[in-house]
Amino acid sequence: MGALEEEKFKEIYQRNVDRVYRICLVYLESLSEAEDATQEIFIKFLTNPRDFKNEDHEKAWFIVVAKNYCKDSLKSWWRSRRIDIESLPEISCGDEKTNLTDVLEKLLSLPKKYKIAMYLYYYEEYSIKQISEILNRKESTIQTQLFRGRNLLKEKLGGEING
Repeated sequence: MGALEEEKFKEIYQRNVDRVYRICLVYLESLSEAEDATQEIFIKFLTNPRDFKNEDHEKAWFIVVAKNYCKDSLKSWWRSRRIDIESLPEISCGDEKTNLTDVLEKLLSLPKKYKIAMYLYYYEEYSIKQISEILNRKESTIQTQLFRGRNLLKEKLGGEING
């Protein structure tokens, strides 16, 4: 990899790594699995680079690839035959377990059909139309999922948000 290619990769990585990680976390519900998935997605990009039309095209590509990778991971034989390390009893070492915000934690606890639409809408600022294209769902379905997801999130936060 040449110096110019390395700089281009670093720029693309910096623009997208947090987004990819959060999407993987929303789907996989595991910090370690989200980290592994993020790494795999960038290895895929690194081994099969592509030129993007613009940053929106780049952003959309990473979101779709992350979504598809996570969905495939959730269906894998290996996943159904293992114990999640995060489900084991916690042994305190004096460190905080995670620094996720309360809202993101509550969002992650929503049913899957709501949390990905909510994440894309509120964190990635996609329109309902864009979300329906990314998730291959009708716009009316996305609207319903956002409405119901907001209500569930509001309940989990004790009525602290305006919907």
